[in-house]
Amino acid sequence: MKAGHWYRISGDHPDLGLAPTPTGTRYLEDGDPAKDVNLNPSRSLEMRARRLLGRYAKAPWSGRCDFWSITETWNGAAFADYFGDSGSMIIFGGGHNDYFGSDVHAFNLATRQWSRISDGYVSGKMNEYGAGAIYEDACYPNGSPLPPHTYGYVQYDPVGNDYILFKGQRQLGPEVEAIAIPHILNLDTLSWRRGPKHPEAELKSGGWTAWDPMRRIIWGNSGDDGNTFIGYSPDGENKDGTFGSWGACMASKLPNSADHNAMAYDPTQDRLIIAEHKKSRLLSINPAAPEEPIRTLISSSTPVIHPYASLEYAPTMNAMIYYSACNGSELFCIRTNGGSNGVEQNTATYSWEGITAATNQLNPIAHAAKTSQHPTNVKQTFGRFRVASYDGVDIGILIRHIDSPVYVIKLPC
Repeated sequence: MKAGHWYRISGDHPDLGLAPTPTGTRYLEDGDPAKDVNLNPSRSLEMRARRLLGRYAKAPWSGRCDFWSITETWNGAAFADYFGDSGSMIIFGGGHNDYFGSDVHAFNLATRQWSRISDGYVSGKMNEYGAGAIYEDACYPNGSPLPPHTYGYVQYDPVGNDYILFKGQRQLGPEVEAIAIPHILNLDTLSWRRGPKHPEAELKSGGWTAWDPMRRIIWGNSGDDGNTFIGYSPDGENKDGTFGSWGACMASKLPNSADHNAMAYDPTQDRLIIAEHKKSRLLSINPAAPEEPIRTLISSSTPVIHPYASLEYAPTMNAMIYYSACNGSELFCIRTNGGSNGVEQNTATYSWEGITAATNQLNPIAHAAKTSQHPTNVKQTFGRFRVASYDGVDIGILIRHIDSPVYVIKLPC
């Protein structure tokens, strides 16, 4: 792999001389539980006829949009370092009336294969999904959470090997009911557990989070419809059978400007860095004193910051990486000339630099959109771009649509 170049690593025609991924594992859509006759048996002559004709057979959990909603309707992903020999991208989600399935899927970087790692709640009747199906603990009878639009609300804890969903849904359908109940999927046992309900926090549409490994806290800010900046620790079991604990509920750090920003933890500064799109600026929050006001950082050569983007820390580069699908193949690194503590950060200048090679020939956004046979939401990235590090090499990983390849880019050292 050449630094700064995008490559396809899965599907029918991967790059780098790689063999096609084995049939049945090439694309995310191969794991659609509605296609599995054991999970979604043909209940009528119409369903049998549709299958004989090679057409899609809806399941009770299919919702309005079917399985393609898992990538196209406001959903992110997380990179799990310790699921598979080289880690895996984990994806889950639905929301509103779009998709009700609580199935979970993984792309294994070592094998370059997709798999469904959890079937979700597939034994319910039609009236157990969507509008009118209310679940006070935000989970189906089998313990899996109702799938919200995950936005930037999902992160990974490498110590627990846990995928963390920051918010829950009491009900799906046209009039969704969000609720501040987190859910955690342990990737060793593939079992879900839930956190306690917060009595005041409102975590609604458009929120964003970051995992703080120093404190083992997922920090999150709600979107404009919510009211909250708050932290949640997944550690510990409570007397009521829930797990983890919430921190203090603070007011939103960006009232009226909170929707669809991106946030990441910078370990060199011990700060949460936010790419805020309404004013195209970088901001920071001090996780050691989260009650302090949010700060605007001095930033040079700043490009237009878009909504629905991704912000990641690359350990080998020792830099933040910003990626938006609106920029096509272009990737940016953000470096600071300041010191390695929060006091110096207040006067440091953050510089932006495009790091996609001039000789790069693949635009993953255009390629994926042309490849897909389903409706596409081209502008959305969220956490479906992540950075993984291998033996001193940082790799960017990108999931686009359910029937497009997974793309990677080697970041410069």
